[in-house]
Amino acid sequence: MTRYQAKIQLPPGTAAPDEYDTCRGFIPSDDFVVTRNKDGSALSLYGQLSWDRTPYHTDGRTSIINFFFWTEGELTPQRDQLTRELRWLMFILIFLRPGQGLSHNSLSKYLQAFHQIARFCEERSIPIQKLLADPLLIIESFGERIYLAYRLAGLITLLNNLGSDVVGFNVVNNEAVRGLQKLGRSWMADSKQHPPIPIRIYSTLISILAQDLDAFDYVADRILKLFEECASDPTMGRNPKRQQRIANQLKMENKIRLPTFPDLLRKYDLEDYWSARCYEKTVLGLSTALTEIMCTASLQIQTFTGMRLNEVQALPHHCLDEVKRDEDTRIHFIVRGRITKHAHGKIKRVQWVTSASGRAAILLAQRISKAIYNVRGETPQKGLTRINSHHLFISPSFAFRRRKNIPACLELSAFPKLRSRLEPIINELDLLELEQIDPHRAWRTEKAFQIDQPWTLTSHQLRRSLALYAQRSGLVSLPSLKRQLQHITKEMSAYYCRGSAFAKDFISDDHKDKHFGEEWQETQPVSQFLSYVANVLLTDEPLFGVHPYWIEQRLRNSDGIVVFDREVTLRHFKNGLIAYHDTPLGGCIRVGECDKNPLDFLHVECLSTHCKNMVGNKTKLMRVIVAQNNLVEKLKQIDPKSPEYRHEKANLGVLQRTLANISKDSLSASK
Repeated sequence: MTRYQAKIQLPPGTAAPDEYDTCRGFIPSDDFVVTRNKDGSALSLYGQLSWDRTPYHTDGRTSIINFFFWTEGELTPQRDQLTRELRWLMFILIFLRPGQGLSHNSLSKYLQAFHQIARFCEERSIPIQKLLADPLLIIESFGERIYLAYRLAGLITLLNNLGSDVVGFNVVNNEAVRGLQKLGRSWMADSKQHPPIPIRIYSTLISILAQDLDAFDYVADRILKLFEECASDPTMGRNPKRQQRIANQLKMENKIRLPTFPDLLRKYDLEDYWSARCYEKTVLGLSTALTEIMCTASLQIQTFTGMRLNEVQALPHHCLDEVKRDEDTRIHFIVRGRITKHAHGKIKRVQWVTSASGRAAILLAQRISKAIYNVRGETPQKGLTRINSHHLFISPSFAFRRRKNIPACLELSAFPKLRSRLEPIINELDLLELEQIDPHRAWRTEKAFQIDQPWTLTSHQLRRSLALYAQRSGLVSLPSLKRQLQHITKEMSAYYCRGSAFAKDFISDDHKDKHFGEEWQETQPVSQFLSYVANVLLTDEPLFGVHPYWIEQRLRNSDGIVVFDREVTLRHFKNGLIAYHDTPLGGCIRVGECDKNPLDFLHVECLSTHCKNMVGNKTKLMRVIVAQNNLVEKLKQIDPKSPEYRHEKANLGVLQRTLANISKDSLSASK
């Protein structure tokens, strides 16, 4: 006789499932309790087609293991048998697997593979046991989705280790498993990396997010009052027939007809907003409106933090802190959240830095979720526990149902109108930019990157783009995007850069999934390299200085083309042999901290000392001279004898003499 307990990290106050006793039968009976409510009562039984594991979720979120693998039709005898096989496999993963329990996310990934093989077995009229014993059938069942077979390899290894006496059937041997793993690794190596968003599209997307949030903020008080009114009475805002039906069901005698939803829109002066957004003029449309704006807020949070979608979904209601660093008088915004993807689903507190734009999105989400909680008579509390009692993103349906912890849908795919607004049409310049970032990828052959088609946005692109563009490398040439990222670039440079006293408080190496700060650090040399290629090696702008002279003498061939090894140059950046930073006068290739006067914002000292690291740009120099001349004239009008005037005038002289020397050298070269 052997007894097994479920491998579950039980949250405080939860009750464990039944123990599995092999003497009672090879496979658990249908009334075996696989999950329990907090009061100890049975929640889900082994024989049911779905198991509700919500009480065991580390974050208290709804978690369902659904064994329905078909989309149409009824439960047939064949489907019943296949679901029984699936339930036994899932039971093995939860109860019989040695070591730490699997996270809810890991079980969901296994379930995705289970559904695929069950559909295949239904088509072939074969049991799952037969498929698991034949490596060719396994590979065939997944087709192009070979990554699912890679996920299944872990299960097959477990089944082999447990043996057929425990499992009840034989599976492919370990050599076949290694073949599946090899195929999976090959798939991952060939899979396309999430692309960065082209600069023009990225700037447009950020603008649209801000516009949508501002538009909602303008009417937010009215919409939330409308929501509270609809949630206060089950008949409020419903059409007359629906009102009567609800009144009859609830035995509400002498019920007076209440305003319909169009009536309420007129009452709160929201008709124009509703029409502009094409929402249904129903209570369901109101729920859609609130959920869509929460999705918009989550995208803005990702845009200005670099968080993953699951990290945003797990944010507590009170996730924003405003702090001051040392003697710095500026306010800094810290987002405090949690991750559960590492260490078998255990929870760890984690934090990110953000800007005023990220803060605005969080504050708006807090207003919405607070209104939803208020309808239920709950007040989000700010606690220090690792379990979030109240989440930042909660579904509006929470106000109409008794069940708790209904997460808001933050998947962009659920909001086609929002997606269409956020996906500008791709043009030729966008593709050229992608080709410059990665010239080895055949961008034009991929369906997702066709000219005159909408850009296909994924939330992970926001993370990659922020890591690439929120650097001081000079890669971003578009003035609007520079302004949009200006503050987050400063914050990330202060908090995430190597050597920062604050980096260790944000970046930890005790989990497998990288914190965004690590990704920001690793992307920094790539961003500098791309900026160096665009602004130094391949630019048509007139450059001056020691380094541009070296390029002219060493890299430019007889045809006037700069020839360089892209891979070698990138490796030099990654190894710290060269760097590139944007400056008002062009750029700087110095590695490490600059030894010049930190108050010399115009880098005039670099000109006067003929710094070998300076990459001067004549066009930028001319712009600086115009701005400096205006400053000198203003100071002259105030006090022509002031030290400020004399200092700035001297700087102007250095700038003007440099321009004169450049022009003189250019004239001599032309002769």
